[in-house]
Amino acid sequence: AKNGILIKSAESLETAHSVKAVILDKTGTLTQNKMTVRKIVAHGHSIAEEDVNLENDDEKWLIIASVLCSDATCQGETEIGDPTETALIRFSQKNGMQAEDLRSQYPRLAEIPFDSDRKLMSTLNQTPHGKILFTKGAADVLTERMLITTEEKEKIHKQVEALSKQGLRLLCFAGKPFDGDTISGLIAMMDPPRPESAEAVAACKAAGIKPVMITGDHVVTAAAIAKEIGILQQDTEAVEGAVLDAYTDEQLVDFVKDKSVYARVTP
Repeated sequence: AKNGILIKSAESLETAHSVKAVILDKTGTLTQNKMTVRKIVAHGHSIAEEDVNLENDDEKWLIIASVLCSDATCQGETEIGDPTETALIRFSQKNGMQAEDLRSQYPRLAEIPFDSDRKLMSTLNQTPHGKILFTKGAADVLTERMLITTEEKEKIHKQVEALSKQGLRLLCFAGKPFDGDTISGLIAMMDPPRPESAEAVAACKAAGIKPVMITGDHVVTAAAIAKEIGILQQDTEAVEGAVLDAYTDEQLVDFVKDKSVYARVTP
């Protein structure tokens, strides 16, 4: 009761006493759910957020795409929408571009909202260069749909892995004019761990309870955060959700024993 917890029945106390593992979502539970843009990747180069140059068309259009292919709004201190999208709006504001102005200048003609099957969001916008289809999503999903060479895909995936190892969360953006080539870029964001997360994880371990993280994020990003707060000791303890499909329920009983992080897991 001193900790703000009310126990309805004695059986609940017995259940709590026998807990062997606690399963935790990452975003907003172990982390602060306060996304901020740290880096972008445009024209093949990684650029710190403070070094972005709007005189470079690739960098400018990457920011424009991130605003047009989102639904969040930020007015003063008020933020409405997904924290990832509000971080993109704040980033555009920091660079002197207001979301309202961009959305008025490049009106949305149609959209395909994000869903857990397609794992992408797309908007069709009218621009001075004609109609452009903007799409955002995870790099591994989006690059499979882009008309780019294998070498270009591999370069993007290497950049994603390098930034993910820094605990950064990556979003890939692509723009496809109806009569032109696909342009693409990456925006890397950081959602820092809650200050109390490491202490809570340590308390679990001291009590003999195994903490496990489950997230939809890239496995390298998830592993970096999990290491920082003490959940992950060895990289072999992290696994992607798709791997689980190959196992029967009986096989999973043994498989999960030495796993502490599950990434790219669908709802």
